[in-house]
Amino acid sequence: MLHSLQLLPGVTLRCFRDDRFKQGCLSLQFLRPMCPEEASLNALLPAVLLRGCREYPDLRSITQRLDDLYGASVSALARRVGDYQTTGFYCAFMDDRFALAGDRILEPVIDLVRMLLLEPVVHDESFSPEFVESEKQNLTAAIESDLNDKRAYAMDKLMRKMCRGRILPHEGGKYC
Repeated sequence: MLHSLQLLPGVTLRCFRDDRFKQGCLSLQFLRPMCPEEASLNALLPAVLLRGCREYPDLRSITQRLDDLYGASVSALARRVGDYQTTGFYCAFMDDRFALAGDRILEPVIDLVRMLLLEPVVHDESFSPEFVESEKQNLTAAIESDLNDKRAYAMDKLMRKMCRGRILPHEGGKYC
Protein backbone atom coordinates (compact mmCIF):
# COMPACT_ATOMS: atom_id res chain seq x y z
CA MET A 1 0.00 0.00 0.00
CA LEU A 2 1.30 3.45 -0.92
CA HIS A 3 1.46 6.00 1.89
CA SER A 4 1.93 9.68 1.11
CA LEU A 5 2.76 12.33 3.68
CA GLN A 6 3.22 16.07 3.08
CA LEU A 7 6.28 16.94 5.22
CA LEU A 8 6.56 20.60 4.19
CA PRO A 9 5.12 22.68 1.36
CA GLY A 10 6.58 21.12 -1.78
CA VAL A 11 8.14 18.18 0.15
CA THR A 12 6.30 14.87 -0.07
CA LEU A 13 7.30 11.53 1.42
CA ARG A 14 5.94 8.47 -0.36
CA CYS A 15 6.40 5.00 1.11
CA PHE A 16 5.50 1.63 -0.28
CA ARG A 17 6.04 -1.58 1.67
CA ASP A 18 5.89 -5.02 0.08
CA ASP A 19 7.15 -8.00 2.08
CA ARG A 20 7.71 -10.05 -1.08
CA PHE A 21 11.06 -8.31 -1.60
CA LYS A 22 14.28 -8.77 0.35
CA GLN A 23 15.71 -5.46 -0.76
CA GLY A 24 14.61 -1.94 -0.03
CA CYS A 25 15.16 1.21 -2.02
CA LEU A 26 15.15 4.88 -1.24
CA SER A 27 15.04 7.70 -3.72
CA LEU A 28 15.59 11.34 -2.85
CA GLN A 29 14.74 13.60 -5.79
CA PHE A 30 14.60 17.31 -6.40
CA LEU A 31 12.24 18.38 -9.16
CA ARG A 32 13.16 21.54 -11.07
CA PRO A 33 11.72 23.10 -14.22
CA MET A 34 14.11 22.66 -17.14
CA CYS A 35 16.16 25.81 -17.45
CA PRO A 36 19.18 26.34 -19.75
CA GLU A 37 21.15 28.09 -17.03
CA GLU A 38 20.69 25.23 -14.52
CA ALA A 39 20.46 21.97 -16.47
CA SER A 40 24.18 21.10 -16.51
CA LEU A 41 24.74 22.22 -12.93
CA ASN A 42 21.73 20.22 -11.73
CA ALA A 43 23.04 17.11 -13.50
CA LEU A 44 26.49 17.60 -11.95
CA LEU A 45 25.35 18.30 -8.38
CA PRO A 46 24.41 14.79 -7.15
CA ALA A 47 27.63 13.29 -8.52
CA VAL A 48 29.71 15.93 -6.72
CA LEU A 49 27.76 15.41 -3.48
CA LEU A 50 28.30 11.66 -3.74
CA ARG A 51 32.08 12.12 -3.67
CA GLY A 52 32.28 12.80 0.07
CA CYS A 53 30.92 14.35 3.24
CA ARG A 54 32.31 15.50 6.57
CA GLU A 55 32.30 12.03 8.19
CA TYR A 56 33.17 10.12 4.99
CA PRO A 57 35.43 12.52 3.07
CA ASP A 58 36.26 10.33 0.06
CA LEU A 59 34.90 7.54 -2.11
CA ARG A 60 36.89 4.90 -0.26
CA SER A 61 35.36 5.74 3.13
CA ILE A 62 31.87 5.93 1.60
CA THR A 63 32.39 2.53 -0.04
CA GLN A 64 33.59 1.05 3.25
CA ARG A 65 30.51 2.42 5.01
CA LEU A 66 28.23 0.94 2.34
CA ASP A 67 30.03 -2.41 2.68
CA ASP A 68 29.35 -2.29 6.44
CA LEU A 69 25.68 -1.87 5.55
CA TYR A 70 25.58 -5.29 3.87
CA GLY A 71 26.65 -3.95 0.47
CA ALA A 72 24.13 -1.11 0.23
CA SER A 73 24.58 1.22 -2.73
CA VAL A 74 24.01 4.91 -3.35
CA SER A 75 24.05 6.37 -6.84
CA ALA A 76 23.47 9.80 -8.34
CA LEU A 77 20.28 10.52 -10.29
CA ALA A 78 19.87 13.09 -13.03
CA ARG A 79 17.11 12.67 -15.58
CA ARG A 80 14.46 14.47 -17.52
CA VAL A 81 10.76 14.01 -16.83
CA GLY A 82 8.81 16.03 -19.37
CA ASP A 83 9.69 19.69 -18.93
CA TYR A 84 11.29 19.02 -15.55
CA GLN A 85 14.65 17.75 -14.42
CA THR A 86 14.99 15.45 -11.42
CA THR A 87 18.27 15.15 -9.56
CA GLY A 88 19.14 13.35 -6.37
CA PHE A 89 20.16 9.95 -5.02
CA TYR A 90 18.98 6.37 -5.39
CA CYS A 91 19.82 3.85 -2.66
CA ALA A 92 19.42 0.08 -2.64
CA PHE A 93 19.89 -1.96 0.51
CA MET A 94 18.97 -5.24 2.17
CA ASP A 95 15.75 -5.14 4.17
CA ASP A 96 16.33 -5.00 7.94
CA ARG A 97 14.43 -8.30 8.34
CA PHE A 98 17.35 -10.16 6.75
CA ALA A 99 20.19 -8.53 8.69
CA LEU A 100 21.84 -10.16 11.69
CA ALA A 101 19.94 -9.74 14.95
CA GLY A 102 20.28 -6.18 16.19
CA ASP A 103 21.66 -4.79 12.93
CA ARG A 104 19.76 -1.96 11.29
CA ILE A 105 20.25 -0.89 7.69
CA LEU A 106 17.50 1.55 6.69
CA GLU A 107 18.25 4.18 9.34
CA PRO A 108 22.04 4.24 8.70
CA VAL A 109 21.43 4.49 4.94
CA ILE A 110 19.09 7.44 5.50
CA ASP A 111 21.71 9.02 7.78
CA LEU A 112 24.42 8.57 5.12
CA VAL A 113 22.22 10.23 2.49
CA ARG A 114 21.52 13.06 4.93
CA MET A 115 25.25 13.59 5.44
CA LEU A 116 25.98 13.48 1.71
CA LEU A 117 23.29 16.06 1.07
CA LEU A 118 23.77 18.41 4.02
CA GLU A 119 27.43 18.00 5.00
CA PRO A 120 29.42 17.91 1.73
CA VAL A 121 33.18 18.26 1.53
CA VAL A 122 33.85 21.99 1.06
CA HIS A 123 36.92 24.16 0.55
CA ASP A 124 36.61 27.90 1.18
CA GLU A 125 32.80 27.55 1.43
CA SER A 126 32.42 25.91 -1.99
CA PHE A 127 32.49 22.37 -3.28
CA SER A 128 35.85 20.68 -3.60
CA PRO A 129 37.35 21.88 -6.93
CA GLU A 130 38.92 18.44 -7.38
CA PHE A 131 35.53 16.72 -7.04
CA VAL A 132 33.80 19.19 -9.36
CA GLU A 133 36.44 18.92 -12.10
CA SER A 134 36.53 15.13 -11.90
CA GLU A 135 32.74 14.84 -12.12
CA LYS A 136 32.64 17.29 -15.05
CA GLN A 137 35.01 14.97 -16.89
CA ASN A 138 32.91 11.93 -15.97
CA LEU A 139 29.70 13.61 -17.17
CA THR A 140 31.36 14.71 -20.41
CA ALA A 141 32.67 11.18 -21.02
CA ALA A 142 29.20 9.71 -20.39
CA ILE A 143 27.63 12.12 -22.90
CA GLU A 144 30.31 11.36 -25.50
CA SER A 145 29.90 7.61 -25.03
CA ASP A 146 26.24 7.93 -26.05
CA LEU A 147 27.42 8.79 -29.56
CA ASN A 148 28.75 5.23 -29.89
CA ASP A 149 25.61 3.65 -28.46
CA LYS A 150 23.02 3.10 -31.22
CA ARG A 151 20.11 2.85 -28.80
CA ALA A 152 21.09 6.03 -26.92
CA TYR A 153 21.74 7.82 -30.22
CA ALA A 154 18.30 6.83 -31.54
CA MET A 155 16.66 7.98 -28.29
CA ASP A 156 18.48 11.30 -28.52
CA LYS A 157 17.22 11.83 -32.08
CA LEU A 158 13.69 10.91 -31.02
CA MET A 159 13.80 13.41 -28.13
CA ARG A 160 15.10 16.12 -30.46
CA LYS A 161 12.23 15.54 -32.89
CA MET A 162 9.52 15.26 -30.24
CA CYS A 163 10.79 18.10 -28.04
CA ARG A 164 11.85 20.62 -30.66
CA GLY A 165 12.10 24.05 -29.06
CA ARG A 166 12.49 22.64 -25.56
CA ILE A 167 15.54 22.18 -23.38
CA LEU A 168 17.59 18.96 -23.44
CA PRO A 169 19.39 18.33 -20.12
CA HIS A 170 22.18 16.20 -21.59
CA GLU A 171 23.11 19.01 -23.99
CA GLY A 172 24.10 21.28 -21.14
CA GLY A 173 20.66 22.85 -21.11
CA LYS A 174 20.72 23.85 -24.79
CA TYR A 175 17.51 24.13 -26.74
CA CYS A 176 16.98 21.52 -29.41
